[in-house]
Amino acid sequence: MNVEANLDNYFDDDVELTPETDQGGVIIPKQTCEHVQYVELFEKLKHINNKQCIDCGSTNENWLCLSCGKLHCSRYINNHGEEHWLFTLLTDGNYNIGHCLTISLQDLSIWCYPCKSYIKNIRLNPLIKHIESIKFGLLSTDENENENENENENEIHSDTINKLIVKNNIQNPSTIIAIQDLLLSDVLEKTDLLSYCYTIKIRSASIDELVCLHSSDYVNMIVSAEKNQLNISNNYFNIEYNETTFSNARLSAGITIDVIQNVLDKHINGFILITSPGHCALRDHGNKTSVYNNIALGINSILMKKSKPNKQTNSLTLIDSRNRFDVQGATRIENAICHMIHVLTPASIIDYPIDSKISTIIDNNNNNKIQIERILIIDLTSEHGCGIQSIYYESDQVFYISIHNENHKHKSNYFECGKNDGLGYTMNIPLSSIDKINDTDYIYIINELVLPITKIFKPELIIVCVDFHIQQLTEQCYAWIIEQLSMISSSKLVVALDGDLSCISSRTSYVQTVLSALIGKLSLINNDKWKNNTDINSDVRQKIDLVKQEHKKYWSCFE
Repeated sequence: MNVEANLDNYFDDDVELTPETDQGGVIIPKQTCEHVQYVELFEKLKHINNKQCIDCGSTNENWLCLSCGKLHCSRYINNHGEEHWLFTLLTDGNYNIGHCLTISLQDLSIWCYPCKSYIKNIRLNPLIKHIESIKFGLLSTDENENENENENENEIHSDTINKLIVKNNIQNPSTIIAIQDLLLSDVLEKTDLLSYCYTIKIRSASIDELVCLHSSDYVNMIVSAEKNQLNISNNYFNIEYNETTFSNARLSAGITIDVIQNVLDKHINGFILITSPGHCALRDHGNKTSVYNNIALGINSILMKKSKPNKQTNSLTLIDSRNRFDVQGATRIENAICHMIHVLTPASIIDYPIDSKISTIIDNNNNNKIQIERILIIDLTSEHGCGIQSIYYESDQVFYISIHNENHKHKSNYFECGKNDGLGYTMNIPLSSIDKINDTDYIYIINELVLPITKIFKPELIIVCVDFHIQQLTEQCYAWIIEQLSMISSSKLVVALDGDLSCISSRTSYVQTVLSALIGKLSLINNDKWKNNTDINSDVRQKIDLVKQEHKKYWSCFE
């Protein structure tokens, strides 16, 4: 996070709150504060000796800093709380947010200075509860004794606090969420679901990030159209163009990259609620409603490429014989040039073998991010993700599974299983009866095909693409699938909106139910509803048999 950006956002269009300008009213805490996950909180304090502001001595409406435990007066007195945040913001060397969270000793509400809002998040609940116990004299004798035993540990030298105990068992949300769709944001804000998540600030993908996957010519064309608001959609896409089409697409790409990287770094699962789909976009052009391939961009940012032994080819080869370098198939002039380059920079000529472990360390140090080798994509959208399949069709690191409409324009058949190194790492399940299948049929496919592959492939990350477009499937069906996948050991899970998002505004209940499953508030794992496998659609049974027959060549779970 950037200090200057935080300061600019804080002071731009800011109306200073005073007793005169603050009109009061109902306070609705913000559940999407992106700073709460980065703040280093203390969990427990013994008691507060002196309830005065440490700067001016005021005892009226003081606030306790949740990072260092110092007391400061509010904006209605001398505003020393905000001054404390601004000072720590300038000296914060980690996330550039400073001591931004503070709690009122009057009503135990929590304020975030960068957000300029009261906030709510379950990570703060244990601390709020403990401060409440101190305020009302409810701190148990056992807690006092435990704190006395650790009297010499974790002391904070402050006139405000006698004792601070830091513990590692603080309650943290396990889900990271990013919301680009304002309608979905408004709907979720009316529930308490977002308080069980960490949120991140949305941003646009950089050009450097985009060209790591897409061709530079294509990216330059789209960025130019975005900048100049040119309508090129008729030639390349099947979308209703407006002035925000391409800027929204870049936002969706940036959001997807950030959520996937955050999940690997410090979370268990993630939920990506974007407005611009991407799974049909190819490397060098968009497709249908897809501009950038969001999922592939996110994957490429964390995928560690396997090192492969150098193979002998018929191309020009350097030969070192008694310090003389010749190039097979080259002219004398070309040989002379190579020899001169060798004399000037010999280290750059010889292709010394590099150990794969060393290259991994170098890559990690340069990018400063976690990377993995095995990723499973499960495409539950109604249309086939032809872009994702094309990009990873020859890869054995990304396994792509698609359950889609057999009659869709971008359909792919069951015998299309990959190519070269990727042979067996693509599974297509085309259904002619997709508009007729129900929860039981869909769960049967998951149990017979998806879960066996998941267990044998052992992915480090599972990405599930959804658009909730299949009318017959209930929200509970999606939640059951998500819960099953979240139980795969040693794997993290990301759910992303993709595919046909035209009806997402009417499927907000699906979003709420899936999010409830992700954060652990809803469990359907033991539901008997889908245990009856006798009444399965005939087309589903036939396609499952065909897929098993094709993939048993590559995977023992289908033999």
